[in-house]
Amino acid sequence: MPANDIKPPPLNEKDFGNRVGIDFSKTSAYKKETDKSIADAYAACKKYLSEKEKGATKGLPAVVSDLDETLIDNRPHFEKTPEFNWPAFEAWIKKADAPLLPKTAAFLQWARKNGFAIFFITGRREGLRADTINNLIKREVAYDGLLMRKDGDKGSAEAVKVPLREQVEKMGFTIVVNIGDQWSDLQGGHAYDCEKLPNKIYLVE
Repeated sequence: MPANDIKPPPLNEKDFGNRVGIDFSKTSAYKKETDKSIADAYAACKKYLSEKEKGATKGLPAVVSDLDETLIDNRPHFEKTPEFNWPAFEAWIKKADAPLLPKTAAFLQWARKNGFAIFFITGRREGLRADTINNLIKREVAYDGLLMRKDGDKGSAEAVKVPLREQVEKMGFTIVVNIGDQWSDLQGGHAYDCEKLPNKIYLVE
């Protein structure tokens, strides 16, 4: 969907939770939402490449992706954790052994091979950078930049991520697709196309 059309539906934290989210991730609805978002991301990139051939684009093309529940699959942790809590989640991150969501991984790999720079913009704090990179290396993820929340920054996800997308643009890149599992990953513009992946494990506002 166009970045300026992001209008989150009414959301209630009671509709989210570890067990609810895990169960939902095993349904046909989850698969359908995922497949559509990934298909639309491919389509947006292919449209850009077509326009580029006609000389109708400017800037270096890039894809911005969130990490948790967008590329990195934390369900093995949430399966064993009754309720979400940051200390337990950060302990899991430090293990640096999370699997990937294969459809997102395949899309990002395709995009990079077709000339798009890949930037990860995540709400993970800077203190977890080494662990995050270690996990990406283990899963053989190729990318061009990892932008993270500053340690001690307690601002909203949108307040953190919009300036980071602006940083990508100031480097000379055009963000063709911004993909994430939270509406707050996508709000605030600075991308031509935004794609929302399903996640009912937790809500980040």
